[in-house]
Amino acid sequence: MLRMICLVVLLILVPIPQSAFAGKMPGKMGVYVSFRDEIGSPYKLRQVMRQMKAAGIDFILPSAKSTSGIVNWDSSVAPPDLIGNKTYMDTVVKYAHAEGLKVYPVVCVCTEGGDSVCNALLKKNPSWSFYFEGGRRGYIDPGNPDARKYEVALMAELVAKYDVDGLSLDYMRCPNRVGYTDTGRAYFLKKHKVDLAKIVDIGPVSLDTEGGKKALADVSTSARQNPVWPEWQSWRRQKLNVFMGEIEAAVHKAKPGLPISSYCWGAHTYVGNFETCQDWKTWIAKGWLDWINPSGYRYTDESFMTAAKLNRENVPKGFPYYITIGVLTSHGALPTAGDIKRQMTMSKDAGADGLIFFTWESFRKFVPETGDALKVW
Repeated sequence: MLRMICLVVLLILVPIPQSAFAGKMPGKMGVYVSFRDEIGSPYKLRQVMRQMKAAGIDFILPSAKSTSGIVNWDSSVAPPDLIGNKTYMDTVVKYAHAEGLKVYPVVCVCTEGGDSVCNALLKKNPSWSFYFEGGRRGYIDPGNPDARKYEVALMAELVAKYDVDGLSLDYMRCPNRVGYTDTGRAYFLKKHKVDLAKIVDIGPVSLDTEGGKKALADVSTSARQNPVWPEWQSWRRQKLNVFMGEIEAAVHKAKPGLPISSYCWGAHTYVGNFETCQDWKTWIAKGWLDWINPSGYRYTDESFMTAAKLNRENVPKGFPYYITIGVLTSHGALPTAGDIKRQMTMSKDAGADGLIFFTWESFRKFVPETGDALKVW
């Protein structure tokens, strides 16, 4: 009884934080940024950092690994021909911290060339790649342990080598295409006597996209109607979850307690016509992420609010939820400051904890007109 009384007293005396993740949040406002025009000039870099901070930006998300597989740091893991600007990350961190900005470098995890081509890494290791639309493409197979090991080693090296404030993931998904991988093909041949390569034919079918629209692609209708296809999707989802667990373990071994976040397409991918197999709900439930920023790439008020509310309903209460506002993307554009401010207001109404703008290069011209809204959001 005495022990129980003491426990109750402790619970009363010790304040319980509103959110266990509050300490992991990077701030309210962030921007994706390339620094393409500033990285070679200390003066320009300092000026743009100060402009960001004055506008109310708390953290930046610079490109550490691009969709092409190029890494912008002095890496001993990446092949020499995939190392871009060796001094980029060191320079960005130095100048950002000098102006009070946090740095969350963005790693495009599963892309090594993208939808069209395989980069040098996948040409050297073709069994690591996805096969769709008649050829091997620049996405790694999440079922291939060697491919995962390479990507994990890159991220562990990045966070260990530089004084970053966190790590942001992008393209932590399968390509939104109907295709197969070597490891998946071997598994389904053994388990079901079904050859994924033979059921993936070429023919037009409409798939949902990141921005909520339809896209016609040269993929197979018949493959997705095959009885084995749901299991093939589930298999890929499971392998991506294994991958995410490996990333979290390696990153936190390299830098214990470092916050990890991820951009994702959103809750609609769990029920829509997608091949992405991105199970971010499990990543949150497992404690592998500290905050998340689903896509807000919508260009009507109705579609934006629908996506924002759906994501809020699916992100656990108390878990930091940011909305990524696409000022200019492949899906559309917000042409005026008024359009941007309206999405900011809708984000708050939908229960977002913070905002991220894509990208600073597109957003900066609107700063004079949106500055007050940023500061009071």
